[in-house]
Amino acid sequence: RPFQPPTRISAIPRQIPDKRWYLHSSVIIPLGGLLPFGSIFIEMYFIFTSFWNYKFYYVYGFVILVFSILLVVTSCVTIVITYFLLNAEDYRWPWTAFLSGASTSVYVFLYAVYYFVAKTKMYGLFQTCFYFGQTLLLCLALGIICGSIGYLGARAFVFRIFRGVKSD
Repeated sequence: RPFQPPTRISAIPRQIPDKRWYLHSSVIIPLGGLLPFGSIFIEMYFIFTSFWNYKFYYVYGFVILVFSILLVVTSCVTIVITYFLLNAEDYRWPWTAFLSGASTSVYVFLYAVYYFVAKTKMYGLFQTCFYFGQTLLLCLALGIICGSIGYLGARAFVFRIFRGVKSD
């Protein structure tokens, strides 16, 4: 079925009024990833320890629970961000929703840098390249997943609120 927007769209783009400082993308995108990262950062220690320090990890059900909490929190945060943008009459919400969800992976990478410096005893070029290469791939995948969940949640929200709008 072809894409049908919930309301009629004008061909002329509307001018966006000036926004408050906290609604600019340079502020709202990094803040959008902070709360989802806060929901997983304790579990990140155990995951990194089991992966890089060769410890056994037995609590796989808890990881699934934490991952599902991450997805729900990411979706909720991007819906709130989209609501604030639409309230400020800014219709350019899709990339902001994706990037605010994906910014969680930046915090995970920063935590990985902290973990490398403070907790591991790795040294040498090959170990460092292997660690950061694997971590970068993990963070890219996490960024795509969280960004997609954020975008899809915000899209469902926008379609839901504009479905009831009657336009002539």
